[in-house]
Amino acid sequence: MANSPIARGSGAALGPKTSGIAITPHASTTFTPTRGIVCSGAGTVAVRFADDSADVSLTLAASVVYDIAIIAVRVTGTTATGIVALY
Repeated sequence: MANSPIARGSGAALGPKTSGIAITPHASTTFTPTRGIVCSGAGTVAVRFADDSADVSLTLAASVVYDIAIIAVRVTGTTATGIVALY
């Protein structure tokens, strides 16, 4: 399991997101588990959820905030653009 900067039982996990970082899809790079993601261009994203050991493909609509904890966005299988990690 990845180490989340916010404990699951913490009240901070329920509050608003306070920062965002642009994500560049990569074949192997991982990052701190997100509190959510959003994209400016609809499409698919190949992601690794924080508690999983395999990548999955999701279809995302533009400008929708998805409250998911992911640790990677893979270049292969990702067509969505303008992906931002929310913390």
